[in-house]
Amino acid sequence: MIQAQTLLKVVDNSGAKLVKCIKIKKGKSSAGVGDIVLVSVKALRPRYGRRVRLKMNKSEVHQGVIVQTRKLHRAKSGVGSSFGCNSVALINLQEKPLGTRISGTIPTRLRGLKWAKLVAMARKTL
Repeated sequence: MIQAQTLLKVVDNSGAKLVKCIKIKKGKSSAGVGDIVLVSVKALRPRYGRRVRLKMNKSEVHQGVIVQTRKLHRAKSGVGSSFGCNSVALINLQEKPLGTRISGTIPTRLRGLKWAKLVAMARKTL
């Protein structure tokens, strides 16, 4: 479960590397997979020369969708899944992804939670 002040890893290629959760949308106290959070950029990915134009700067505020949590989630079938770190994919105000690729495994239950675009961009689903 993700709370305010939690550091999250960014799994898309939007330019951010590490973000901090500021607030959880919908007024909940903690967020799980598929929830929207407000994040602040703490670290950026390294730029490889001037060819790469970053879409963001440090300390900017963006929205993100939680795609991985360390908390174990059990499906109705009894199978549980958890990940090694807490991760987020950044989105804009119209809830469209900022990046074009997702590096890492994301759960398939995101498809049922209206995030089919993120599942399609991912390399591997679990």
